[in-house]
Amino acid sequence: MAERDMKNFAAIAANPYSWPFDGVWSARDTALLLLGFQNGNIAALSAERELEAAMELLEGAKKAGLTVVAARRGADPSESAMAARRRLLGDHVPARHSAEWALSDRLELPGDAILVDHGGDSAFFRTGLEDELRQRGVRNLLVTGLPTEGIVHATQRAANDMGFECLAVADACKGTSPLRHSAQLRITTFGNGLFGTVAATAGVLAALTTFQE
Repeated sequence: MAERDMKNFAAIAANPYSWPFDGVWSARDTALLLLGFQNGNIAALSAERELEAAMELLEGAKKAGLTVVAARRGADPSESAMAARRRLLGDHVPARHSAEWALSDRLELPGDAILVDHGGDSAFFRTGLEDELRQRGVRNLLVTGLPTEGIVHATQRAANDMGFECLAVADACKGTSPLRHSAQLRITTFGNGLFGTVAATAGVLAALTTFQE
């Protein structure tokens, strides 16, 4: 696996530019983010198809040796003011350790996966995730999750500001409505990739099995 980790994968034909911007990504510097694939979110958004896509990406990531991150958002008595505000405005934020809060048991995470618990939208806010990724040498992120206009965009936007090169996997994300989903992805690609790029699961999986010469 060590020799394979050193090889760069083929670039992905993403929108609005070929990802990553410098054409350099490998198993050792890339992570797959699985955001909000919790029982409550999946049921509320009827996101079975998106979960299936995330499962395919997870299997591909494990075979290729990528770092895997799974994030759960939940409410507890010590939640931040932001988390309380989001919940009171109507966001579905399950209580921590409840059945709705739990990640889908269909996601078979590797033993070295990074598990993040957060109260607000961004999986980076007060979680130590940035430091963990830096320590592992990660600089490229494949982003999936529920909902697109909440956890996905907030996390990707924060990651972009931190200097990570991001790609949102469109069919492995779902918004609270088709319009919000598509609008959020347009914001991501606005200004020649203001917050990163967008591609489909098939393109990512194909690239994970193709190495640059």
